[in-house]
Formats: sequence, structure tokens, C-alpha cells
Amino acid sequence: MSLLNDLFAKPLDPGYEDAAARRRAAGERPTSERTWRSPALALGLVALGLLLTMAVLQVRNTASVVSSERQGLIEQIHNEDARVSRLQGEVSALEAEVGELESDLLQNSAAGQQTREEVESLQATTGAIAVTGPGVVVTVDDAEEQEAQDGTDRVLDLDLRMVVNGLWAAGAEAVAINGQRITPLTAIRSAQDVIQINYRPMSAPYEVSAIGDPRSLARDFGDGSGGEWLRRTATSSGVRFDVSSDESLTLPAGNTPLSYAVPGEGAP
Repeated sequence: MSLLNDLFAKPLDPGYEDAAARRRAAGERPTSERTWRSPALALGLVALGLLLTMAVLQVRNTASVVSSERQGLIEQIHNEDARVSRLQGEVSALEAEVGELESDLLQNSAAGQQTREEVESLQATTGAIAVTGPGVVVTVDDAEEQEAQDGTDRVLDLDLRMVVNGLWAAGAEAVAINGQRITPLTAIRSAQDVIQINYRPMSAPYEVSAIGDPRSLARDFGDGSGGEWLRRTATSSGVRFDVSSDESLTLPAGNTPLSYAVPGEGAP
């Protein structure tokens, strides 16, 4: 206890205390005061302040440039989307005009009428024209609580492909996902964790609309590969789905660009 009392009573060693008293008697400034008033240290602090200021200004300039570039890209994307929508409108108008011309040419005879019906059936099957009729809507959504790091609790492009194939197998006459018509040239794929349909980005929930007999289509889809896949996925990852009937669905025409064969010269 005496040692502790001495430490609290005299925290400074007697030798250090005597040396400090001699410097005060000689008129010397304390070491800390001399250090803070050193010209070299002052210059060093000024230089450090300038460096920090330059670094902050550079970071701000870089951030402003990145923000400006990002805003420019966003505007460019919006402009391209508007251009694509305008072109799609023009294509729809031209397709309607072509359809009217075909009707005028083919309606004058029984053979022409039959040909017209066959053309319309093929156009509906390939997604070249919009179609309206009863059907079912399969809504697929991400899990309610998303915690998995590997994304297994979200709807995948494979899930949508299985739903579409299940609807075709159940007798669907036409299929669309979130307003994008499924045609023989449609690609359902994922890029950077974003599902793209006809190269257009989509987000959950995904409404897969199919035209066909509502009762048999819903029953056969639930009993087939599509319904079985959704049930297994919902059990393993929490993905949600719902199948409902609709007496009047309208599916737009597809906008997938067509590829045409070009006759070439024969091999020598």
C-alpha cells in the first residue's frame, strides 16, 4: 500500500522533476513548445494540409465526372428506349397496313379466304400479330425474404423457360411474359442477375400470360412439367407462384427481328 501511495503522490520521477526545474531556472522553453514552434514542422503541416486539400478536390472532380458520365449513359438509354418504342409503333402500323392489303386481295374467293385464315393462324403461332382470347396467367415472384447470397431465392431465367415450355406442352396457343411476346426467336436469358426477354430487361413479378382454354390449360399445366417445377422450386427456395384464369387476354405482336435467307451463287 505504501508503494501505491507513493506512486499517486509523486507520479513524476525525482530525476525528471529536477531536470525540468533546472531548465525552467535557466529560462529554456519546454520541449513541446519548442517543437510546435519549429519552422520545419510548420512547413510540414502546411504541406500536409495542401496535399489533403488537393486529394479532396481530386476526389470531388472524379466523382463529378463519374456522375456526369452515368447521367449521360442513363439519358442515352432512355433515348434508345424511346427510339425503339417509336420504331415498334411504326412496325405495328405497317403490319396492320399489310394485313389490310392481304385481306383485300384474299377475300374475293373461297380459296383466298382459306389462304387468309391459314396465314392468320401461322402469324398468331409465330407471334407476328397480336392475339386476344381467354387463357391463364402464371405469376412467378421472388421469395418474400431474400437472404441467400447465391440468388437461389430469386426467380431465374431457367424457371421462366420451364414455365413457358410447360404452357406450350399444356396446349397454349400464344405466350407472353410481362408484355413481351414469346416467339420461336425469343431468348430468355440472364445477364448481370437481370432477366432479359427479347433482349429487354425485366423485373419481378413475372406474369406469364397464355391464351388457350382456361380450364384445361390450367389443369394440364399444373399436372405437367411446368407446375411440378414451380412446386419444387417454391419448396426449395421460397419462390412464389400463382395460376389464375382470365376470360380476355390480349398478347401483343412479337418484336424479335426476323432473319431472311438470301439466295447465293452455287459452288463452282
